[in-house]
Amino acid sequence: MQLTGLPIETIAWLAGAAAIFITAFYILKLRKRSVEIPFSPMWNRVLTSSRHRTDWWRRFKRILSWLLHIVLAALLAAAALGPHFDDEVLDERHLLILLDNSASMGATDVTGGYDRFDVARRKTSELLETIGGNDRVMVVLFNNRVQPLGPFVEDPSLLEASLRDLGATSNPTDLRQALNFAADSLRDRDNSELVIISDGAGLDPDTPIDVEFGPETTVRHIKIGESSENLAITAFNARRYPSNRLDHELYVEVTSYFDRPVEAVLEISSDGRLVDTQSLSLDARETHRQFYPGQAVTGERLEARVRLQTSDARDVFPLDDRAFATVPPPRRLRAQLISPGNLFIEGPLILNPHIDFERIAPEEYDPTAEFDITIFDRVAPEPPATGDLLYLDPPDEGSPFTISGREAQPIITDVVQSHPLLRWITLQDLNIGSSKTFTRSANDTAVASSFGQPIILAREDDDRRMVAIGFDIRNSDFPLRVSFPVFVLNILDYFAQDDVDLMYSFATGETWSIPIDRAATTAHMVTPDGERKATAIHDGAALFFGDKPGFYRLETDLGAITLAANLSSPEESDITPISLELESTAVSEEMETLFFERQQLWVLLLFAALALLLLEWLTFNRRWTV
Repeated sequence: MQLTGLPIETIAWLAGAAAIFITAFYILKLRKRSVEIPFSPMWNRVLTSSRHRTDWWRRFKRILSWLLHIVLAALLAAAALGPHFDDEVLDERHLLILLDNSASMGATDVTGGYDRFDVARRKTSELLETIGGNDRVMVVLFNNRVQPLGPFVEDPSLLEASLRDLGATSNPTDLRQALNFAADSLRDRDNSELVIISDGAGLDPDTPIDVEFGPETTVRHIKIGESSENLAITAFNARRYPSNRLDHELYVEVTSYFDRPVEAVLEISSDGRLVDTQSLSLDARETHRQFYPGQAVTGERLEARVRLQTSDARDVFPLDDRAFATVPPPRRLRAQLISPGNLFIEGPLILNPHIDFERIAPEEYDPTAEFDITIFDRVAPEPPATGDLLYLDPPDEGSPFTISGREAQPIITDVVQSHPLLRWITLQDLNIGSSKTFTRSANDTAVASSFGQPIILAREDDDRRMVAIGFDIRNSDFPLRVSFPVFVLNILDYFAQDDVDLMYSFATGETWSIPIDRAATTAHMVTPDGERKATAIHDGAALFFGDKPGFYRLETDLGAITLAANLSSPEESDITPISLELESTAVSEEMETLFFERQQLWVLLLFAALALLLLEWLTFNRRWTV
């Protein structure tokens, strides 16, 4: 038995004094006043005969009454000692609770709660109810961010109010980050406990996490979740064709996390109108990838939805059953041709309705002008600071490409047919009068070569792309072939590829950087639930942390754009509950000693004293005690 109340020496002195005081009262006899009354001798003779029969009962009642008061004093003294059982932890503990509120905690496969987080929150409340007066507790929410509800506190009621308003988020999980935070928070604290309440979704059971905890820290994991059955859209993207910006291609990836075959239906909608439906038969743990080329959708908002059709199966995680994408209005490319005159290259550019084209004489060229594409025809002045570059028959001086020599009537012998510049065309039997050859650098791709000597190069740097063609197209039969205008379109598509992929589709749980007009001064984001929030602007981009899947609308003082956000985390969609393992620290899932029940024996002793006092009152009024 452990004692946490008043010192036993103090209690012994107080209890001894109380016992002496009670005993003294029972030893002292009440002195009665003698009063002579008529006939007293006669009554004395009557009472003397019965006095001998009742003396022993009178003495017993006094002893019984004395014992009751002694026991009452003993109970009060024992309560003041603050007794506890030997197996209770009474020293000051630092208890840190990591509560997972990532997306997978929204799965509805649990009993005793609405979803996994609801069960986890109740477990946390039960744990807070067992906190002792000497303990310090901290509750920390985590997904891919760590959010403490406060510092270590003595009163758990300060945390219980905050827990009631919490729910699962749409963010993925970063358990390693949360464990590092816990290790730092518990470092150099004696008798510390870490309790992780999580489903463990996304963990690799074959790769333990290496996080160092001190020898005084006990790590426990309460695993939440009962099922892994989920059907998810794990990828959904839309891309506009560069050469035909009214046409798009879609990519959808559907993953089954069932351990048996299931049937499903995949639906594609545009601005709320159904445009495609497809039946899917998925094997256990199968990923189905679907490509939709040439989708001439007219809407701005695209949505993919997967529905489970197997009657005896249940999808317990509906958050990833829908995915969203946007197709913003096309942006026209600005291109300039620096040339003394070349109708062969001007023709395809003038006829392209998606390009704003200008021909500029070399002497009027301004390197500070901003264009998306700059074409240098037989000249190589100072390049502009931004935009992609095309060099046609570049001169030796000023060209960013190193010219190794010149070859007369070259024959193209080697091509990289998979390169975007050669899509849908062939350069076989191309007649060329003469061509410069290049020395290839580390960032160059020799798209076309003549016996190992590159004559068409493509270069990709961090901030731009460049293409060099070593011959004057007028000194070849290339412009007379059907493949020439296609080749020009391929070059434009190759330069515009980054712009094509910019479809403003983001992952939840991240801070998004959205390019906007640098002249914009204010920005607001309208979330999927209709809430309008002020958005920070920095360096030509709006910064916003998105935590819900769906469509967003970014409004600035110069215009508005629509964005799409998805969970986009196959690891989070795999909701299989997994036990946590640490490389250097044992993790316990034992539950019996997890909830630290406090046996408040002093309260029981006070109730016993009160019951004894009631018994003494009852016996006194019945004349059983004195």
